[in-house]
Amino acid sequence: MNTFFKAALASTISFSMLASGVSGASGAASKSIIVQVNNVPMPGDVDPYVQNGSTLVALNMIRSIPGVTINWNNTSKTVTVDNNGTKSTLLTGNREAMVGDKKVTMPTSPVMKNGRVMVPLRFIADASGSQVYWNAPDRTVYVAKPTEEMLKEIQSSDISIARHGAYSLPRIAKVNVLSGKEGDSMAYIRYFPKNQSSEFFEQHMDIVNYYRIIDTHVELLWSARLNLQQEAKNANLPFLTNKIVEQSGKMPTIQKGMVYYNYSVPGGTTFGTIDKAGKKTRLGEATEDQAKQMFFSIPEEEQL
Repeated sequence: MNTFFKAALASTISFSMLASGVSGASGAASKSIIVQVNNVPMPGDVDPYVQNGSTLVALNMIRSIPGVTINWNNTSKTVTVDNNGTKSTLLTGNREAMVGDKKVTMPTSPVMKNGRVMVPLRFIADASGSQVYWNAPDRTVYVAKPTEEMLKEIQSSDISIARHGAYSLPRIAKVNVLSGKEGDSMAYIRYFPKNQSSEFFEQHMDIVNYYRIIDTHVELLWSARLNLQQEAKNANLPFLTNKIVEQSGKMPTIQKGMVYYNYSVPGGTTFGTIDKAGKKTRLGEATEDQAKQMFFSIPEEEQL
C-alpha cells in the first residue's frame, strides 16, 4: 500500500470516527469542541472554548495547516502567522492585530491558559488562507486548506486523477453526520456519477454520505442511514437499493449511470458499474497497481 493510499485511508477513518463519535452527543452542552484540520482531528491538552463569539484553540492544534508557518515568541508574547510571505501578528492580551501593515480588531484576544497559548481560530484560519466552518450540532470546527498538489489534481483532464484529488481534498460537514452500526468493518464503497469527479458518495456499512466540491474543499451535504436488510427503490438515487430510514441534509438527485470502487481490508478492491435503473455489474478485482492508485479508469463507464 503506497504512502498516499495509507494517508487517504487514515483520513477517511478519522473523518468517519469523528462523525460517529459526535453525532449522538450533539445536544450535550458540555461536549468538548473538536478541531479538525484537513480531515484530521487535532489533539490538544487544553480544550477549545468559546469567548465573545470566537473559538479559542491551543496554538499547537493548528500548526499543521499546509503552507503556513505559525510561530510563538515567548519573549514578546506574540504569535506570527506567515502565509506565503504575508505576515499577521497577534499579541497576548491585546485585541488589536496586524495583518501585513494593516491594523485590525479581533472579537477577543489571545491568552495564556494552563501554560498554553490560546488563539482565536477564525483569525488564524483567515490569516493562513484557510476556510473555517463551525458545525454547531456536532460541536466541530473544520479548518480546510488544500495543498497545491490537490488543486492540480482536481483540475486534471484525466478523470482518475481528478477523482483522486476530489477524494483527498479537505472535508467540511455542513449537516448533522449520522452514526452507523457498531463494528470494525474496513469496507468502503465510493460511487462517482458517470464522467464526474466533483461529486461522490461514500458508503461505510449502513451509512452513506454525499460530498461535493465547493470552492477548494469538499462539503458533506447529505448523510443517510440504510436498512441493509430491506431492499427499496430510491427514485432520486437509483444506485442505492436499500431502504433509507434516516437522513440529514437535502437528498441529491443523481439519475445517471455510476461507477463504484469497493475497497476492503482484507479483500482488496473490486469495481464495476451501475446503470440508470440501478442494475449493478461487478467488473472484476483491481490489480495491485490499480489499487495503489485508489481510482482508475473503467472503460465500461462510457457505455452507461
